[in-house]
Amino acid sequence: MRYFPLFFDTKAKRLLIVGGGEVAARKLALWRRSEMTITLVSPQLCAELQTQQEGFHWVSRHFDDDLIPGFDGVIAATDDEGLNRRISVLAKQQGAWVNVVDDPGACTVITPAIVDRSPVVVAIGSEGGAPVLVKELRRRLESMLPSSLSPLAKFMAEARYRIPLAQRRRVWERFLSRNGLGFDDQTDARLEQAMEQQAEAGWALLLSAEVDPDLLPLKAAMLMQECDALWFDGDLPKRLDELCRRDAQRRACLPTALAPDQNVLVVASAERYQDWQRQLSGARVIEVGSGWLA
Repeated sequence: MRYFPLFFDTKAKRLLIVGGGEVAARKLALWRRSEMTITLVSPQLCAELQTQQEGFHWVSRHFDDDLIPGFDGVIAATDDEGLNRRISVLAKQQGAWVNVVDDPGACTVITPAIVDRSPVVVAIGSEGGAPVLVKELRRRLESMLPSSLSPLAKFMAEARYRIPLAQRRRVWERFLSRNGLGFDDQTDARLEQAMEQQAEAGWALLLSAEVDPDLLPLKAAMLMQECDALWFDGDLPKRLDELCRRDAQRRACLPTALAPDQNVLVVASAERYQDWQRQLSGARVIEVGSGWLA
């Protein structure tokens, strides 16, 4: 992964956009959604920019090197490739991040396609190499993610402190299983029901270390995302590790006992399968398919 996706705080940050054409207008329309203070420098503005002169400061002049100091980020969006490259060099020298339109090699950041359900934001990228594919993925996600995600996320952010920290993840899982991704006048009542509901008994999902992750049933892959801990025998296959919850505990040892409501994934070699079964005696064990999947 060359480009690592990050969400950074745009409040009290300064952005310089160089260019006054349609490309600059598209960049401006995107970044105006943020809280950055935006300055656009160009001797002239295209018709689209002339109609949206709010939310940014226009400097009516040609670009000059002395404009860059003091900005946190710079976008070079002119039709002059040489000028764009010079802006990139100057921005890097000043310690600002820089995005150059249609020139990934001159960028320190690239702009992803965005599905905006603020505060839920989905960003999609291809390291600048397949923009049409990214556009298609964005179109599909736009149709899949309801607009109600926005008020739902705001409700959950405000309500999280009503739930004890130790119970929070379990309560939210029960809540979402009842509520789904919608938001209506019953949403709060569904949260109260989830808080009152007794915790379900935990389970252990058994997988062979030799299993092909691409052949796992969908249900098994979904359960792996619900695991609190991952126990494994020997080396943990990277692809199996990637399918598990990122914050699940990883333990290279045999399990001794399960907490009453703990969900675990057990990955072991076929030779050690019986040992793991004995250790989990009395627990609710889920085996993939009709038995041990090797």
